[in-house]
Amino acid sequence: MASRDGNGWVRCELGHRHWGRFGAAGLLAYVLDGPVLLQQRTWWSHHGGTWGLPGGARDSHEAALAAALREAAEECGVPPGSVRQRGVFTDDHGGWSYTSVLAQAAEPFPVFSDDDESEEVGWVGPGDVGRLDLHPGFGAHWHELRAELSPVTIIVDAANVMGSRPDGWWRDRAGAAVRLKNELVPLAREGITNLPGGMAGSVVTDRDAVPQPPRKDGGSARAASVRSRSPITGYGPPPIFSYGLLDGGDADDAGVGQTRMRWMPEVVLVVEGAARPAAELDADVTQSDAAGAVSVVAAPGSGDDTIARLAAQTTGRRIVVTADRELRQRSTAAGASVAGPSWLLGLL
Repeated sequence: MASRDGNGWVRCELGHRHWGRFGAAGLLAYVLDGPVLLQQRTWWSHHGGTWGLPGGARDSHEAALAAALREAAEECGVPPGSVRQRGVFTDDHGGWSYTSVLAQAAEPFPVFSDDDESEEVGWVGPGDVGRLDLHPGFGAHWHELRAELSPVTIIVDAANVMGSRPDGWWRDRAGAAVRLKNELVPLAREGITNLPGGMAGSVVTDRDAVPQPPRKDGGSARAASVRSRSPITGYGPPPIFSYGLLDGGDADDAGVGQTRMRWMPEVVLVVEGAARPAAELDADVTQSDAAGAVSVVAAPGSGDDTIARLAAQTTGRRIVVTADRELRQRSTAAGASVAGPSWLLGLL
């Protein structure tokens, strides 16, 4: 378990040559409904001059998140605690894989080029990404990745889920709610690999989702690019270069392996019977700690009104878990997807 023991070339089962003896990982930092953080590789690296994610080889002892955060800190100056993991997208070539860690930031934060592996770094609007000269591995999956730049929140009707299994919950409702919450914690922290009803990622159909030829003017004039050792002053597509080579990429052919997505959802457990002011609940709706713990919302009286309000007010993709027909209709009308207790219990 030596530091940097992952550096080196390997050949995958598809016959491609890749950087990273134990695979590679990159950080896709983004702001909800805002820009994404990209890096332009230095001219001498593999696929140099192309744009992609800050990242590189994983060491033998590193999880993908740890490797992605380490590389992003080294190459772009991403500060600790500035992003929260929302998902993991894996491109598996057999014997080698590249993991893109999707991580949400509250707002664009200052970033810096390391002047070694990065030519430029900067925040770029999602619609402008396709206009850049993209690393072939990143370019092949940008359409899928862009569709996942929206958090997933699971809103659980505690009473309904508890009532769906005869485990004696009626003898101790409070204790049953605690047990359910404890069961949900690993789900929130480790993530899920299936969403109900074909909910997985909205399809992006606008022309900017498809890589476009580089523009002669070097990109948009809307915002400044980020130069080496210069803090960001805005976001927008930096100037476009075309060198040819990218660390963490593929020397023979970028190719496409088997892809899979894992979502790290917000989980909100709504319990009934607590006399708390509505204003207090409004501030409590979807907050959870950085480790992905489950939030508990105590509903004054019926939980249906609280769940319907959460379904309407929560940003991103929402899944309401209940078997109650009326609540399912209210949740759907609020723009949320619905799933029965069996879907959730099957994940635990």
